Amino acid sequence: MRFLTRFVCAALLLLALPAQASETHVVAAGQTLGRIADRYNVTIAALCEANGLQRRAPLKIGLKLRIPEGKDAVVGEDGDATDPSESASPTSAEASRPRASEDSELKARDIADKSDTLLPGGMHVVSPPGAAPAYYFEPTGPGRHGMRPILIYLHGRGGHPDKDCQRWAPVARRLGWLVCPSGPSAYGDGRAWDNNWPSAHTATMAAIQVLRKKYGRRVQLYGNTLIGFSEGAYAAMNVGVREPHVFNRWLILAATDHYWGGPGLEALQTAKERVRRVFLITGEHDGVIDGTHQVEDWLGRAGVDTRVITPGDMGHELALDRKPELYHQALAWLDRGDAKGKKNKNKGERGERVARK
Repeated sequence: MRFLTRFVCAALLLLALPAQASETHVVAAGQTLGRIADRYNVTIAALCEANGLQRRAPLKIGLKLRIPEGKDAVVGEDGDATDPSESASPTSAEASRPRASEDSELKARDIADKSDTLLPGGMHVVSPPGAAPAYYFEPTGPGRHGMRPILIYLHGRGGHPDKDCQRWAPVARRLGWLVCPSGPSAYGDGRAWDNNWPSAHTATMAAIQVLRKKYGRRVQLYGNTLIGFSEGAYAAMNVGVREPHVFNRWLILAATDHYWGGPGLEALQTAKERVRRVFLITGEHDGVIDGTHQVEDWLGRAGVDTRVITPGDMGHELALDRKPELYHQALAWLDRGDAKGKKNKNKGERGERVARK
């Protein structure tokens, strides 16, 4: 009887313990509560409460934060998605310097993992299970050895994911991991998705899992950015609405309404609370521009923070080589938002306008 009493008391004690968050974030150099909360679509108040922190307390490099879940963790519930103390509580950059043991460990992993090949220029190629090869670059800049987000690029029909990854690298690597999966089928001398977004979904998620297995918590699982051009835009729009927790930021290049049928629009209604920001870029001379404006309207009606640029000197193209700053600014806005508020609009490109919540 005494044993039974102790067992019942222990069970009741366990039931009384608060639930633990399933995701953990390791603080990297330069990060603040505001940016971390924004990245995971949680409120600063919820993040502080889950970790017993004061709102204006400085963060230490390497501190592990539990990410809260549930309705109380959704950004916008208490209007504190932007932390006024962001500039007042930066982490120490000195602690983010890589240790010699870290570099040795990474080299050892490269040697041990035969499926990962380091190519000239720092690009890697891996073979995810059940998918075609994927190419990737590691992050650069401050905090690169801490947890960093992923930027997935889905190529257009006939695209070359290896070459495209090299083109995106100067624009994207400072923001996180750049990953470029390959379509499952050959198309000319390139690759294609066969108008089959589930194949892109498989390739994308498999590539993330390969990197997570190799690099651990340096690879962020949620709050990442999805980029797609042409057929890749079709894939990105459909993967995005079905994985809004993994990808809550989208850069869609040459979007059109035909890419979302009835199921896609239904998925948008479910995903809209998690999608943080969307940036649409379509050339003014692109035949899909009317469809882009329809997508803009759908996103606006769903309450998704959306920006649209229609450069007057572009057609159906990925103009990374001649307009790198255009794509850099788009990715920077997706990452950080517009601190100046709704009244300001960039004036660097003809045909730009901003659709807001």
